[in-house]
Amino acid sequence: MRRLGLIFGSLAALLILSAGRVAPRPFDGFDEGVIPEALIQIARDVRHLPVGERMDHISRPLIGRPYLVDAIGEGQAPDIDPPARYDVFDCMTFIEEVMALAMAPDPRSAPLIRRHLRYTDGVQRYDKRRHFMLQQWIPENLASGWLKDITAEYGETHLLHKRVTPQTWSSWRRRRLFDLPDAALPRGDYTLPVISLDAAQAAAEDLPVGAIIVTVRRAVAHKPIVVTHVGFKVASDDVPRVRHATKLSDDIVRDDRLIWYFDHIRWYDWWEVEGVSILMPQEIGPRAIRPRAVEPHVDVRPASADSSDPDQSPLSSQ
Repeated sequence: MRRLGLIFGSLAALLILSAGRVAPRPFDGFDEGVIPEALIQIARDVRHLPVGERMDHISRPLIGRPYLVDAIGEGQAPDIDPPARYDVFDCMTFIEEVMALAMAPDPRSAPLIRRHLRYTDGVQRYDKRRHFMLQQWIPENLASGWLKDITAEYGETHLLHKRVTPQTWSSWRRRRLFDLPDAALPRGDYTLPVISLDAAQAAAEDLPVGAIIVTVRRAVAHKPIVVTHVGFKVASDDVPRVRHATKLSDDIVRDDRLIWYFDHIRWYDWWEVEGVSILMPQEIGPRAIRPRAVEPHVDVRPASADSSDPDQSPLSSQ
């Protein structure tokens, strides 16, 4: 609780400072982390809705944005990319930005929420980044209270077990992408509750809006990762859909029918899917006690049409 008090004390100071800032640049072109005014306004308009509905509304204008892996950094060596961009996303940065905007007491304080989602102890430094989903991002955000694992509420779960050793890292061909010493790479025994794709399909309509859907592959000895994709549930025309930044045929942020997505990934034969985990963002601090109001009208662009190819890109939040 002391940590949360520090976070929201810092938020109050940030909100005071932000009042006199110069207006951000328009929502187009390359963005170096200034939150677009269009998103700020939507976040404020829907601030009294439940967290999942806020995520849905805030992310609708981002549909169609290009997919680009490794577009963010700390703005300094070893990764000089900006801490945020709103013109391109990968699946992880899309989730983080939408969650931060939805969960912040005011959208201008979203960067502070993002730091606490992305970095251990909220310290914005490359070696503090939660690069690996199974070993860092998921367990640390569960422990901090930003997320709740609700997988068991939607089907019979089993625990995926993954042992990560120095040999696992040295044999992984993507190891070179991480500018970390060997001693900084997480190792040990890890578990993740998973439900089958059949169970996920049966529960698709019952999942809450905003639920984060984690695609989990079979544990393979020479790979330290098992999580390869994330998106979150939305409902368009009462049809459950997953909204995600994806390496599908058009490489964009898009909506796909959720039942279709679960069916499609079951046919990955080059690295089989074990199942999915379901995580739900949690209200924290001022959000947890703010009363809800009648939903306002929000003018946002409609969801894009479905298409046909799955995301097959190994995920990290680098």
